[in-house]
Amino acid sequence: MAGLRQFGLAFLLLAAWSTWTTNRAFADVYVLGHADIGVGFGAGKLHLHLHAEDELGLYGGGTLPAGEYEPGTPIIGVPGPFINRPADNQWNFLSANAGDPVWFLPQASDPNKPFLGISSSELKGADGWTTVTWSLVSISTVMGASADVSIWQSGAFGAPSVLASTRDPAADAWTRNVGGHDHQNIGFNGEGIYDVVLRASAVNNGSAGIAAGTYIDQAAFRFATGSFTAIPEPSSLLLVCAAAAGVARRRWRAAKKVVG
Repeated sequence: MAGLRQFGLAFLLLAAWSTWTTNRAFADVYVLGHADIGVGFGAGKLHLHLHAEDELGLYGGGTLPAGEYEPGTPIIGVPGPFINRPADNQWNFLSANAGDPVWFLPQASDPNKPFLGISSSELKGADGWTTVTWSLVSISTVMGASADVSIWQSGAFGAPSVLASTRDPAADAWTRNVGGHDHQNIGFNGEGIYDVVLRASAVNNGSAGIAAGTYIDQAAFRFATGSFTAIPEPSSLLLVCAAAAGVARRRWRAAKKVVG
């Protein structure tokens, strides 16, 4: 009887998920246009979000208007073709072996890929903000091959300046002044769907009516790499649910904090 109840619950969850996905399959994978992972401040708290600077093109057609979106929606597409990891040891942060495939979003604008920045432009020095430290907290696999994620910038001669990489525990944070935004390369050494948790830690000096202190927020942004065939259509969800039966998938957003 318990087994039947569990099957019934799974069936109801599957039906609800299938209905949701029928309306949204592929519709929320951002593949073209300029957007920033940004941080704002309101009601005494930081708030991470995706800020669409322009209208965003979606996989399979359609668009999303410019504006702010909660982390994880839309999914950020990282389309192919992949590149092969260079042989020089300075590229070890990307993957274990030279020649490994790496799917990436480039630092420079590419008309065939999202132009994704990381921005603190909503935090103004006039409001007492001084610096923002960004941290790469973790990557988790939703579907597909396990992978690492790396964030780096390229110099004039192509040499990488690593900001963060899940392959290098020492490279997990970088600090920027407030009021601007940067573009960087973001690469994955696997094909699939991934939740990448980023953290922003912003310092306010208390000079403009905001309590002095360090304000922190973190959130998971979802990326899909490769051909996007790993994103299941509704007809294939039964197989996904069967494989995942009995496994609780944890989706969370850490509580916001302020340190005086």
